Amino acid sequence: MSKPTSLDRFNVSRRDLIKTSTGAAAGMALAGGLAASPSIDSVAAQDSGTALQLGRESEFAAIFAPYHISTGGQTQVMDLIYSRLLKVRDDLSFEPDLAESWEVNEDATVYTFQIREGVTWTDGEPLTIDDIIFTYKTALIPETAASQAGKLRQIKGATAFYDGEADEIEGLERVDDTTLRITLEQPNVAFLTGTAGSSTLIWVLPEHIFSGVDLANIDQAPESLAPTVGSGAYQFVEYVPDQYVSFTANPNYHLGAPKIEQVFLRLAEPATQLAQLESGEIHLLSRMAPKEAARLEGNETVTVISTQGVGVFQTAVNNERFPDKRLRQAMMYGTDRNALLEAVLLGQGELVFSTVIGPEWAVFDDLNTYDFDPEKARALLEEMAWDSEQSIELTWSKGSQTVELAAPVFQQQMADIGIKIELAPFESAAYVDKVVNDPDFDMAWFGGGSYRLDPDVSSNYYMTVNWTPNGGNTTHYSNEELDQLFLDGRATSDIDTRREIYHQVALILNEDVPTSSGGRTIRSSGSIASCRDCCPDRTSTSGGTSRTGASPNSFPATRCRHSGGSALISLVQTLRSGQPWVGTFFVVSLYRFQCSFSSRSSHLPWSIWPREIRSRR
Repeated sequence: MSKPTSLDRFNVSRRDLIKTSTGAAAGMALAGGLAASPSIDSVAAQDSGTALQLGRESEFAAIFAPYHISTGGQTQVMDLIYSRLLKVRDDLSFEPDLAESWEVNEDATVYTFQIREGVTWTDGEPLTIDDIIFTYKTALIPETAASQAGKLRQIKGATAFYDGEADEIEGLERVDDTTLRITLEQPNVAFLTGTAGSSTLIWVLPEHIFSGVDLANIDQAPESLAPTVGSGAYQFVEYVPDQYVSFTANPNYHLGAPKIEQVFLRLAEPATQLAQLESGEIHLLSRMAPKEAARLEGNETVTVISTQGVGVFQTAVNNERFPDKRLRQAMMYGTDRNALLEAVLLGQGELVFSTVIGPEWAVFDDLNTYDFDPEKARALLEEMAWDSEQSIELTWSKGSQTVELAAPVFQQQMADIGIKIELAPFESAAYVDKVVNDPDFDMAWFGGGSYRLDPDVSSNYYMTVNWTPNGGNTTHYSNEELDQLFLDGRATSDIDTRREIYHQVALILNEDVPTSSGGRTIRSSGSIASCRDCCPDRTSTSGGTSRTGASPNSFPATRCRHSGGSALISLVQTLRSGQPWVGTFFVVSLYRFQCSFSSRSSHLPWSIWPREIRSRR
């Protein structure tokens, strides 16, 4: 393992950066802002590597163990330093990671994984099936309070283990040194979709490092705060609060040593990030408000990329505090969602009326569209005898420009129908504690999810067994009929039967609106563009998009002056961990940054490459 490089190494003036890279290949990297960001070091003499400057729009919560991951920034880190059994491609299909191959039996109760041989941890110890079983068992110990526990309890014997009635998990079996078998209590044709696609087939931890950790305080354990032993494409170096998280390439990565030497995830306020993006101090900003994207159109050093989302922009209502669905329905009728779509997202989205939004066979056009009707909203509130003096606190994670633009508009629209909303943004760590780890909130605004993968994905957010903190059901909504429908929908592979079942699921969610408000109904659409300077003929348009919105012809087929840049565009997908956000724009700085790798030869986390590049590797 090469010695981690200090951030100071990358200090260089903007003039020197331009001077040293004139005529060189332009590249791109995910970028973020920081309070005092250095410029990128000249890489003219670095034939073997480069440094990427990455970033996030919102605040970063420093959690480096996989059991309480709930934000995009945390997921970025996990995907860099650890591995999973499987990952999801941008076309929503699965691809190998630690598992080279996998099989599913006829009734979808047994999933068998062939584990890759020769994988090692960054300290040289072998990664084995025992590490995988240890990671899953740890998630199913109550003291861990793992967010994946609810879905992992589908495994046969997992509930008995969780409840302390068994010492082992019957359905989690080490068949031999390279074969892992997972047997479920009931059939589930969507098990991989609902797990690999949303992190339940979680990042694997080294048992020899974590076996003695206090599970009740795992996030604060030294092994978690400095997770230098991993199996991903990069090794953790250091975390400097409010400045950056840094990583160095793992030369023994099982999918090939990265050609990019250093990665820095920068941490700063959105305004600072934007300024540094435009000045060339950072390379790629993972998302921004549409108004900023519009402002940067035509900018000579910045290219704006939008992709079609698979998630939903929504507000979770604490159903335990507000159990009457008429309140949530009133919020829907009282929100002018079309106006929000135009004013906040500049039309970069479309309205949906349930989180059951795909794939194509699971899209339904007979749902209540909750057209803007303030009078109907007031009538519902009057019918339930709503106290107009009662206030509802709406919280979100600081730094999300889209939410911060939308929240005051929503607040005013609610005031117009007689609902008093108090706005309460929190730092990311405090937000996660308040909404996920120890729920104590009224309403929480967020976006994301992978709902278009399969309608069963919604089960993580609405089944009773998945109440936070042991799952994704933030609202603590509970409906026995819905719980059974999700089980029934998993139990058959017949599409016609599944369509009928999930139609009923969509109708129930549409009626009960456990998550509500204008933001809930928006998802993004758009296109991906390749390097504008040397590949204008390969720039995609908004048409001909794949299921995730990426044009099949967006990237150069062979190495060109910007081949590194074209490959790095796809970093957007992985470092956002396959969780597209609503109304999200990806901003790529074309500031002259030399890349010493090509789209054919570079090795970064497997899921970052668009399929047209992966197919040629």
